[in-house]
Amino acid sequence: MPVNRAKFHFDNTYAGMDMLYGPYVLYQIGDLSCEAGYQTFEHEQAVYEITYVLSGTGAFYVDDTVYTMQKGDLLLVRKGQMHNIISAEIEPLRFFYLGFDFVEPIVNEKIAQLKSFFDTNEQVQFHNAVSLQDTFMRVLSEFISDDVLSNLLIEAYMQEIICGVYRIFSRKFYKNYLLSGSNNSDEKLVYDVINYIDVHLESMENLSALSAEFGYSYTHIAQKFSAFTGESLKSYHTKRRFEKSNEYLRQGYSVTKVAELMGFKSIHAFSRAYKKYVGMAPREYKKWAEEDKKNLPQPAENS
Repeated sequence: MPVNRAKFHFDNTYAGMDMLYGPYVLYQIGDLSCEAGYQTFEHEQAVYEITYVLSGTGAFYVDDTVYTMQKGDLLLVRKGQMHNIISAEIEPLRFFYLGFDFVEPIVNEKIAQLKSFFDTNEQVQFHNAVSLQDTFMRVLSEFISDDVLSNLLIEAYMQEIICGVYRIFSRKFYKNYLLSGSNNSDEKLVYDVINYIDVHLESMENLSALSAEFGYSYTHIAQKFSAFTGESLKSYHTKRRFEKSNEYLRQGYSVTKVAELMGFKSIHAFSRAYKKYVGMAPREYKKWAEEDKKNLPQPAENS
C-alpha cells in the first residue's frame, strides 16, 4: 500500500509569501528521506522544480513520462506539468528539491536566457550531476543558521544551483581551478575527467582527446583515474556510453538513432558492441524497457 510518510523531511514552503532572492521567488526547498513505498499524490506543478537524488531509487512521473531516478540523478519539472513521485520499497529515496519562479518583469538579459532554457529545454533528466550536491547542502545549511548573512548566501546558492542546471543540460564543461602543488590536485583532475567524459559522451571520438584537453599524457591521466576510482579509464568510458545508450532506448529512441547519437559508424557495429557489453541486443533491451515501464506502479488516486 502506498504511503506518504517520510523518515525525515526538512521542508521550507513559502507559497504566497513572496520570498524574493534577487531575480527569483523561492516557493519551496527541502530535503526528503522517504519511507519504503512513499509517494506524493499527483499534482500540477505551480513553479519550476529542480530535484537532485542523494540516495535510493524511485519513479518520477512527469506528464506521461516515467523517469527512473537513482543516486546522483537530476530532474527538472516545469510549471503546468503533472507530477508524482514513488519511492522504491528496497532502497527508498532521499532527495533535495528547489521550487522557484522568476521575478517578473525580467529586465536582465542573462536571466531571460535562463527562463527561456527552463521553459523550452527538451531534456529534463541528467545522470551523475554530483556538482549540485554540495551547493544544495550549503543552501539548506543557511536555513538552519539564519544569521545576518544567510539571505545573501541563500540568493547566491540559488543562483549557483539554477545556473549549474543550465550548464549541465547545455553540455558545457568547466574545469576546476587548481592551486599549483595542491595535495588534492590529482583528485580534482579525476573529477574533471569524469565530468568531461559525461558531458562529451556523444561528441568525443576517442579518449586521446583528454590529453589535449587537460595537458597531461593519456598514460598519466589513465593512471590517476585508476588509482582514485579503482576502475580503468577505458572501462568507465565504455560503461557510460552504454548507460547513455540505455537511457535513450528507454526514452523511445530507435536503435538506429541511438547508434548515430553515440558515434557508431553503423547500426551493426553498435548492435555488436552493445550485445557484447550488455548481454542482449539493443532491440531486446528496448522491448524489455517498454514492458518494464508498463509494470511500474501507477500513481494512487488522490481522493
